[in-house]
Amino acid sequence: MPGWPSESSYLRQNGHMWAICREVFILVRRAEQQNYSLESIDRMALVLNALERAPEQTLDQVARAAGLNESTALRYLLSLSKHELVERNETSGRFRLGLSLFRLGTRSIEYRDIVTLSLPVMERLLAQFGESVNLATRQQSQVVLLKVLESATPVRKGAKAGETDAWHATSLGKALLAAIPGEEVSDLVGTGPFAPFTPNTLLRHEDLRRDLVSTQARGYAIDDEESVEGLRCVGAAIRDHDGIPRYALSVSGPKSRMTYQRTEEIGVAVMKGAADVSKALGA
Repeated sequence: MPGWPSESSYLRQNGHMWAICREVFILVRRAEQQNYSLESIDRMALVLNALERAPEQTLDQVARAAGLNESTALRYLLSLSKHELVERNETSGRFRLGLSLFRLGTRSIEYRDIVTLSLPVMERLLAQFGESVNLATRQQSQVVLLKVLESATPVRKGAKAGETDAWHATSLGKALLAAIPGEEVSDLVGTGPFAPFTPNTLLRHEDLRRDLVSTQARGYAIDDEESVEGLRCVGAAIRDHDGIPRYALSVSGPKSRMTYQRTEEIGVAVMKGAADVSKALGA
Protein backbone atom coordinates (compact mmCIF):
# COMPACT_ATOMS: atom_id res chain seq x y z
CA MET A 1 0.00 0.00 0.00
CA PRO A 2 2.12 2.95 -1.29
CA GLY A 3 2.33 5.94 0.98
CA TRP A 4 1.22 4.05 4.10
CA PRO A 5 3.07 5.56 7.14
CA SER A 6 5.70 3.61 8.99
CA GLU A 7 4.77 2.23 12.39
CA SER A 8 7.16 4.62 14.17
CA SER A 9 5.74 7.62 12.29
CA TYR A 10 2.20 6.57 13.13
CA LEU A 11 3.11 6.13 16.78
CA ARG A 12 4.70 9.59 17.02
CA GLN A 13 1.67 11.30 15.52
CA ASN A 14 -1.04 9.33 17.30
CA GLY A 15 0.55 7.86 20.40
CA HIS A 16 -2.55 8.38 22.54
CA MET A 17 -4.62 6.23 20.15
CA TRP A 18 -1.99 3.52 19.66
CA ALA A 19 -3.25 1.09 22.27
CA ILE A 20 -6.72 1.08 20.70
CA CYS A 21 -5.67 1.00 17.07
CA ARG A 22 -2.73 -1.42 17.38
CA GLU A 23 -4.50 -4.53 16.11
CA VAL A 24 -6.04 -2.77 13.13
CA PHE A 25 -2.65 -1.26 12.25
CA ILE A 26 -0.94 -4.67 12.38
CA LEU A 27 -3.58 -6.17 10.11
CA VAL A 28 -3.09 -3.40 7.56
CA ARG A 29 0.69 -3.79 7.63
CA ARG A 30 0.37 -7.53 7.07
CA ALA A 31 -1.89 -6.89 4.12
CA GLU A 32 0.74 -4.55 2.67
CA GLN A 33 3.81 -6.70 3.33
CA GLN A 34 2.41 -10.14 2.56
CA ASN A 35 -0.22 -9.21 0.03
CA TYR A 36 -3.01 -10.38 2.33
CA SER A 37 -6.56 -9.20 1.75
CA LEU A 38 -8.24 -6.81 4.16
CA GLU A 39 -10.85 -9.40 5.04
CA SER A 40 -10.06 -9.23 8.76
CA ILE A 41 -10.72 -5.50 8.90
CA ASP A 42 -13.92 -5.99 6.93
CA ARG A 43 -15.03 -8.57 9.48
CA MET A 44 -14.30 -6.20 12.35
CA ALA A 45 -16.51 -3.62 10.66
CA LEU A 46 -19.26 -6.20 10.18
CA VAL A 47 -19.15 -7.11 13.88
CA LEU A 48 -19.28 -3.47 14.99
CA ASN A 49 -22.13 -2.72 12.58
CA ALA A 50 -24.01 -5.75 13.88
CA LEU A 51 -23.70 -4.48 17.46
CA GLU A 52 -25.17 -1.14 16.42
CA ARG A 53 -28.56 -2.76 15.79
CA ALA A 54 -29.46 -3.25 19.47
CA PRO A 55 -28.13 -2.13 22.89
CA GLU A 56 -26.92 -5.65 23.76
CA GLN A 57 -26.76 -8.85 21.72
CA THR A 58 -25.92 -12.51 22.22
CA LEU A 59 -23.05 -14.14 20.37
CA ASP A 60 -25.35 -15.94 17.94
CA GLN A 61 -27.21 -12.68 17.16
CA VAL A 62 -23.94 -10.92 16.36
CA ALA A 63 -22.74 -13.84 14.26
CA ARG A 64 -25.95 -13.96 12.21
CA ALA A 65 -26.03 -10.20 11.66
CA ALA A 66 -22.38 -10.15 10.62
CA GLY A 67 -22.67 -13.24 8.41
CA LEU A 68 -19.99 -15.12 10.36
CA ASN A 69 -19.90 -18.40 12.22
CA GLU A 70 -19.98 -18.13 16.00
CA SER A 71 -16.35 -19.08 16.61
CA THR A 72 -15.13 -16.44 14.15
CA ALA A 73 -17.48 -13.80 15.56
CA LEU A 74 -16.33 -14.60 19.11
CA ARG A 75 -12.69 -14.25 18.13
CA TYR A 76 -13.29 -10.76 16.76
CA LEU A 77 -15.49 -9.75 19.70
CA LEU A 78 -12.83 -10.76 22.21
CA SER A 79 -10.13 -9.01 20.22
CA LEU A 80 -12.17 -5.80 20.01
CA SER A 81 -12.98 -6.00 23.71
CA LYS A 82 -9.27 -5.87 24.56
CA HIS A 83 -9.28 -2.29 23.29
CA GLU A 84 -12.67 -1.42 24.83
CA LEU A 85 -14.26 -1.10 21.40
CA VAL A 86 -16.65 -3.82 22.53
CA GLU A 87 -17.88 -4.55 26.05
CA ARG A 88 -19.35 -7.72 27.51
CA ASN A 89 -22.06 -7.72 30.15
CA GLU A 90 -20.66 -10.11 32.75
CA THR A 91 -24.13 -10.92 34.06
CA SER A 92 -25.96 -11.69 30.81
CA GLY A 93 -22.93 -12.57 28.66
CA ARG A 94 -24.25 -10.24 25.94
CA PHE A 95 -22.06 -7.89 23.92
CA ARG A 96 -22.40 -4.16 23.29
CA LEU A 97 -20.44 -1.33 21.70
CA GLY A 98 -17.67 0.11 23.90
CA LEU A 99 -17.24 3.73 24.88
CA SER A 100 -13.80 3.83 23.28
CA LEU A 101 -15.61 4.15 19.96
CA PHE A 102 -16.96 7.45 21.20
CA ARG A 103 -13.66 8.58 22.68
CA LEU A 104 -11.96 7.97 19.34
CA GLY A 105 -14.40 10.39 17.75
CA THR A 106 -14.14 13.21 20.29
CA ARG A 107 -11.25 14.81 18.38
CA SER A 108 -13.59 15.56 15.48
CA ILE A 109 -16.86 15.80 17.40
CA GLU A 110 -17.19 19.51 16.58
CA TYR A 111 -17.91 18.53 12.99
CA ARG A 112 -20.95 16.48 13.91
CA ASP A 113 -24.31 18.03 13.12
CA ILE A 114 -25.72 18.06 16.66
CA VAL A 115 -22.71 19.90 18.05
CA THR A 116 -22.63 22.35 15.14
CA LEU A 117 -26.33 23.09 15.49
CA SER A 118 -26.21 23.35 19.28
CA LEU A 119 -23.13 25.53 19.59
CA PRO A 120 -24.84 28.90 18.89
CA VAL A 121 -27.49 28.09 21.50
CA MET A 122 -24.85 26.97 24.01
CA GLU A 123 -22.82 30.12 23.45
CA ARG A 124 -25.94 32.23 23.91
CA LEU A 125 -26.74 30.54 27.23
CA LEU A 126 -23.14 30.93 28.42
CA ALA A 127 -23.13 34.62 27.54
CA GLN A 128 -26.55 35.17 29.13
CA PHE A 129 -25.96 33.41 32.46
CA GLY A 130 -22.19 32.96 32.76
CA GLU A 131 -22.58 29.34 33.88
CA SER A 132 -21.28 26.12 32.29
CA VAL A 133 -23.36 24.76 29.43
CA ASN A 134 -23.44 21.04 28.60
CA LEU A 135 -24.64 18.96 25.66
CA ALA A 136 -25.15 15.20 26.02
CA THR A 137 -26.50 12.26 24.05
CA ARG A 138 -28.07 8.96 24.89
CA GLN A 139 -25.32 6.49 23.92
CA GLN A 140 -26.78 2.98 24.22
CA SER A 141 -27.61 2.76 27.95
CA GLN A 142 -25.54 5.76 29.07
CA VAL A 143 -25.66 9.55 29.08
CA VAL A 144 -22.48 10.75 27.38
CA LEU A 145 -21.31 14.36 27.25
CA LEU A 146 -20.65 15.62 23.73
CA LYS A 147 -19.67 19.24 24.34
CA VAL A 148 -19.01 21.42 27.38
CA LEU A 149 -18.64 25.20 27.43
CA GLU A 150 -17.15 25.98 30.83
CA SER A 151 -17.92 29.04 32.87
CA ALA A 152 -15.08 31.51 33.33
CA THR A 153 -15.96 31.81 37.03
CA PRO A 154 -13.88 29.86 39.55
CA VAL A 155 -16.62 27.47 40.76
CA ARG A 156 -17.92 25.19 38.06
CA LYS A 157 -18.68 21.54 37.37
CA GLY A 158 -15.55 20.87 35.31
CA ALA A 159 -17.06 18.12 33.13
CA LYS A 160 -15.39 17.05 29.88
CA ALA A 161 -16.64 15.64 26.58
CA GLY A 162 -16.65 11.85 26.64
CA GLU A 163 -17.58 11.60 30.33
CA THR A 164 -20.82 9.95 31.42
CA ASP A 165 -23.62 11.29 33.65
CA ALA A 166 -25.94 9.35 35.93
CA TRP A 167 -29.49 8.95 34.68
CA HIS A 168 -31.16 9.40 38.06
CA ALA A 169 -29.02 12.17 39.55
CA THR A 170 -28.38 14.71 36.78
CA SER A 171 -30.57 17.15 34.90
CA LEU A 172 -29.30 15.78 31.58
CA GLY A 173 -30.26 12.23 32.53
CA LYS A 174 -33.61 13.14 34.07
CA ALA A 175 -34.52 15.40 31.14
CA LEU A 176 -34.07 12.43 28.80
CA LEU A 177 -35.88 10.01 31.12
CA ALA A 178 -38.86 12.35 31.38
CA ALA A 179 -39.15 12.47 27.59
CA ILE A 180 -39.03 8.73 26.84
CA PRO A 181 -41.80 6.12 27.30
CA GLY A 182 -42.28 5.00 30.89
CA GLU A 183 -41.41 1.36 30.29
CA GLU A 184 -37.97 2.38 29.00
CA VAL A 185 -37.17 4.20 32.24
CA SER A 186 -37.03 1.00 34.27
CA ASP A 187 -34.99 -0.68 31.55
CA LEU A 188 -32.40 2.08 31.76
CA VAL A 189 -32.19 2.74 35.49
CA GLY A 190 -33.58 -0.44 37.05
CA THR A 191 -35.90 -0.45 40.04
CA GLY A 192 -33.51 0.95 42.64
CA PRO A 193 -32.17 1.63 45.10
CA PHE A 194 -29.97 3.89 43.01
CA ALA A 195 -26.37 4.91 43.61
CA PRO A 196 -26.09 7.70 46.21
CA PHE A 197 -23.85 10.61 45.21
CA THR A 198 -24.99 13.18 47.79
CA PRO A 199 -27.57 13.36 50.59
CA ASN A 200 -29.98 14.81 47.99
CA THR A 201 -29.70 11.94 45.48
CA LEU A 202 -33.01 10.24 44.71
CA LEU A 203 -32.54 6.62 45.72
CA ARG A 204 -36.03 5.13 45.33
CA HIS A 205 -37.72 4.40 42.02
CA GLU A 206 -41.00 5.98 43.15
CA ASP A 207 -39.21 9.22 44.10
CA LEU A 208 -37.56 9.36 40.69
CA ARG A 209 -40.93 8.75 39.03
CA ARG A 210 -42.47 11.70 40.89
CA ASP A 211 -39.53 13.88 39.92
CA LEU A 212 -39.97 12.92 36.25
CA VAL A 213 -43.67 13.85 36.40
CA SER A 214 -42.66 17.29 37.73
CA THR A 215 -40.06 17.54 34.97
CA GLN A 216 -42.68 16.83 32.33
CA ALA A 217 -44.96 19.52 33.79
CA ARG A 218 -42.18 22.16 33.91
CA GLY A 219 -40.52 21.24 30.64
CA TYR A 220 -37.05 21.00 32.18
CA ALA A 221 -35.28 18.84 34.78
CA ILE A 222 -33.54 20.01 37.95
CA ASP A 223 -30.49 18.51 39.63
CA ASP A 224 -30.67 20.08 43.10
CA GLU A 225 -27.29 19.01 44.52
CA GLU A 226 -28.14 15.43 43.58
CA SER A 227 -24.96 14.60 41.68
CA VAL A 228 -22.47 17.01 43.30
CA GLU A 229 -22.91 18.82 46.61
CA GLY A 230 -23.16 22.56 46.14
CA LEU A 231 -24.06 22.26 42.44
CA ARG A 232 -27.41 22.92 40.77
CA CYS A 233 -28.17 22.12 37.17
CA VAL A 234 -31.18 22.46 34.87
CA GLY A 235 -31.63 20.53 31.63
CA ALA A 236 -34.06 19.90 28.79
CA ALA A 237 -34.33 17.18 26.17
CA ILE A 238 -33.58 17.72 22.48
CA ARG A 239 -35.51 15.69 19.91
CA ASP A 240 -34.09 14.55 16.58
CA HIS A 241 -35.83 14.64 13.19
CA ASP A 242 -37.89 11.58 14.15
CA GLY A 243 -39.07 13.25 17.36
CA ILE A 244 -36.93 10.93 19.51
CA PRO A 245 -35.37 12.52 22.63
CA ARG A 246 -31.79 11.65 21.76
CA TYR A 247 -29.91 14.61 23.25
CA ALA A 248 -30.13 16.99 26.20
CA LEU A 249 -28.91 20.49 27.00
CA SER A 250 -28.13 21.84 30.48
CA VAL A 251 -26.71 24.75 32.44
CA SER A 252 -24.89 24.07 35.72
CA GLY A 253 -23.41 26.21 38.46
CA PRO A 254 -22.90 26.56 42.22
CA LYS A 255 -26.05 26.95 44.31
CA SER A 256 -24.76 30.30 45.56
CA ARG A 257 -25.36 31.68 42.07
CA MET A 258 -28.02 29.20 40.94
CA THR A 259 -30.68 30.32 43.41
CA TYR A 260 -34.12 28.76 43.08
CA GLN A 261 -35.46 31.93 41.45
CA ARG A 262 -32.57 32.05 38.99
CA THR A 263 -32.87 28.30 38.38
CA GLU A 264 -36.40 28.87 37.12
CA GLU A 265 -35.24 31.67 34.79
CA ILE A 266 -32.39 29.53 33.44
CA GLY A 267 -34.67 26.50 33.11
CA VAL A 268 -37.04 28.39 30.84
CA ALA A 269 -34.11 29.58 28.72
CA VAL A 270 -32.65 26.05 28.49
CA MET A 271 -36.05 24.67 27.50
CA LYS A 272 -36.30 27.27 24.71
CA GLY A 273 -32.74 26.54 23.61
CA ALA A 274 -33.44 22.82 23.45
CA ALA A 275 -36.56 23.52 21.40
CA ASP A 276 -34.53 25.66 18.98
CA VAL A 277 -32.00 22.86 18.46
CA SER A 278 -34.80 20.31 18.05
CA LYS A 279 -36.36 22.51 15.37
CA ALA A 280 -32.99 22.84 13.61
CA LEU A 281 -32.71 19.02 13.63
CA GLY A 282 -36.13 18.79 11.94
CA ALA A 283 -38.19 17.69 14.95
